[in-house]
Amino acid sequence: MTERTRSPLAVAVLLGIMVVALFYNTLDNKATNWDDPALFSRSAYTAFTLEHVRELLVIKSAATYQPLRDLSYLLDFTLWKDRVVFGMHIQNMVLYLIMVLLCYAFLRRLLGAFHDNEDECYIWAATASVLYAVHPVHVESVAWLFARKEPLLGIFTFLSLWAFLKARLVSWKYYILSVAALILAVLSKPTALVLPAVMFVLDIALHARLQEPGFWKRRLLLYAPMLALVIPMMVRLVGMMTEVGGVKPYHGGSFWTNLLAVSQILVSYIKLIGFTVNYAADYSLELYTDPRMWQPWVFVALNLALVAGALWAFVKRHYVFAFFVCWYYVFLLPVSHLFPIAQVLADRYALLPSLSWCVLLAYLLARLWHARVKAGVLTPFFFTALAVGLFCFITLFYAYMTFRQNDVWQDSLRLWTHTVAITPNSSPGNVNLASIYIKQGRFEEAQKHSITAIKALPYDYLAISNLALSQAMRGQYDNAINNYTTALRLKPDLHQARMGLAYAYWEKGDFRHAYEVYEQLLSKGITGSESHRDMMYYRLGVAAWKTGRPGQARDYLLKAEPGMYRDKFKLSELAGFYTTMGDYRKAYELYSALSGMLDEGDARDKLNLLLGALRKKLERDAR
Repeated sequence: MTERTRSPLAVAVLLGIMVVALFYNTLDNKATNWDDPALFSRSAYTAFTLEHVRELLVIKSAATYQPLRDLSYLLDFTLWKDRVVFGMHIQNMVLYLIMVLLCYAFLRRLLGAFHDNEDECYIWAATASVLYAVHPVHVESVAWLFARKEPLLGIFTFLSLWAFLKARLVSWKYYILSVAALILAVLSKPTALVLPAVMFVLDIALHARLQEPGFWKRRLLLYAPMLALVIPMMVRLVGMMTEVGGVKPYHGGSFWTNLLAVSQILVSYIKLIGFTVNYAADYSLELYTDPRMWQPWVFVALNLALVAGALWAFVKRHYVFAFFVCWYYVFLLPVSHLFPIAQVLADRYALLPSLSWCVLLAYLLARLWHARVKAGVLTPFFFTALAVGLFCFITLFYAYMTFRQNDVWQDSLRLWTHTVAITPNSSPGNVNLASIYIKQGRFEEAQKHSITAIKALPYDYLAISNLALSQAMRGQYDNAINNYTTALRLKPDLHQARMGLAYAYWEKGDFRHAYEVYEQLLSKGITGSESHRDMMYYRLGVAAWKTGRPGQARDYLLKAEPGMYRDKFKLSELAGFYTTMGDYRKAYELYSALSGMLDEGDARDKLNLLLGALRKKLERDAR
């Protein structure tokens, strides 16, 4: 090993070039229809003002608190303005690069603390960092705009652990930096609350290696206040998620059957990280939760074998292996469905756990690098050459998969078509593809994908709402009303479903129920776009008239009128309804305005005849 090879700067430059080359093709990707619309409909992101900053920093009772992520989006909108999507991709790439560099710094410090062979330690850290940088399971965390919290979480996790090691081995003053980075990690993504568990495992491993006197007393002083802060925050997070419907029913129906699903999910992430070729935005997984079947016990046995292997490694003083087995489990714990969530498996959840796989691969390559042939036909450096060849092959293969997967995220249609092709029963895949087809007017295909999504996840209120909308657009109003009602029972604040329900009642001719639902929306200040608000006022006016509320009918129609002047067809419809009401003076006024909006032709000639008839009617009434 030369000093140049050991140089952190050389490795950092290599990692920087690799990350930019790998993710350059994400820069022309569009926003997707998954969660990205939330970025463009939230006014607090649009301009840098003290009021917007204050709004992003306020803790809301029914939402996770991720102010660092939100402030980063505010920075994007401020800096990039009309090219904000491009700017978001730039920032995602930069954040990912910073995370990878901090990962390398952490690994150098960690492996140096546990490994005596200095040359092997540097090779191990550099190789693991390169494999980690190019791993294709990370694409979602970089290419998806709304996954910004993942690289932010990674940055502050690695910084916190690096500082923790420095505090343990060099100076206690680094604890200040470690705790500050821990807080920033939690403010990036609340699942960082598991980070103290990783610190504790690291502490135990360091103590086993160094045999420090007074260890437990000092640890109590460190972890007691940390746990006093972390545990209440965990309880609040689970409570908030339960309140807003983020926590789903137990798999299999009980806590104990759900544990069987957790065991399977933990093993499935090993397959996702180490043995997957075609990655997707979602995966469908048949979960075995019946204790009378043999399949769930296979997964339980595999987890027990892995944990037993970690314990054996700890006893044999192979602390790095034991630590990274714990690393894998701790960072997967929040998404392992101990408290069930919507997605069973997701690439972004593997961002931190995947480091365990990369470190294991890098260890095998580092050992191979330093192996020497003492006799025989092979050259002494045969295994070194083999290690280099294997490293290059794995790195290039991972890089190819990453580059290819970046293009999958090019736009919404490509993303969800690919997802459904890989996992046909994916609930998010079918839901989002159905949404695209609805916008394209392909209602029959949207209906099929919605039904597939509901079969995969019966409580998916978005799938049920999409099914209802596609049914309403095909004239199946009774079915649409039933499904909208079901979606609202699952998610009472799903405003798009309530709007759809009002529309279905309206189209069916059930004006009483249409009036009631539109009134509910209006009372909550939910009117949609400006044009939709005008149409809501119009429909409320018509429904009020039809149900014997003439005073309210006129009030709502007057509110609708200013917006109707923007669309000649809507203005004609409003004028026609005033004629039906017998208000010929108002109808004449609106038709006169409409006449000025029409070009010369048959339509204008017919309208002038109608205006003449109304004028005569008004003159007769005046006499």
